[in-house]
Amino acid sequence: MYVCVIKNVCKMKNSSNRSAMSESVSSIAKIMAQATLENDFPYKEFMEYYKMHMVRLAKTEKKKSTVVEISARTGIDRRFIAPYINSDEINIKPSKVAKVYADVLAFCEKNNTKKILKNDDKKSFEALCQKHANGSLTPKAIYTELWRLGLMKDVGTHYKLKKPTSSEKKIAKATKRMKALSDDIEKVAKNHL
Repeated sequence: MYVCVIKNVCKMKNSSNRSAMSESVSSIAKIMAQATLENDFPYKEFMEYYKMHMVRLAKTEKKKSTVVEISARTGIDRRFIAPYINSDEINIKPSKVAKVYADVLAFCEKNNTKKILKNDDKKSFEALCQKHANGSLTPKAIYTELWRLGLMKDVGTHYKLKKPTSSEKKIAKATKRMKALSDDIEKVAKNHL
């Protein structure tokens, strides 16, 4: 009976500590979500950097650890451990929106135009969306994101490419904000890690 009581008390204590830690990590995640969302930094790329650093730090802690040990420590599938350790760059697949935009750029360049028909054609914006995001994103949602990024605008029956200067300025400002945030987080974190 006494052993059961001790086990239950330990479970409760660990549970409350874990809950408090989860709340703190959730707060950090919320801050990073806000920063990456406001600065148009893709989730997939952020997660690739996160996983890469986790793997590299785990390897640094124990130099002779195996891929399987690092996988067990981090929770990252063992197939991805070696690339994170050995590569200087992360490999990120472009988003569906980026793929559609790349095809729009290629279409416009090939046809010496800045416009693409919205729909009702096999070379329309809608057709490009179906090629890359059929069923997962609508053409309207993809256009809205490209418009929000300052890359395209609606001109009636067509979408038109916008001058890249507006999106370049936006990226430069976002980069400056993320650099400042990164510097601030690094300064504060040094006192707590």
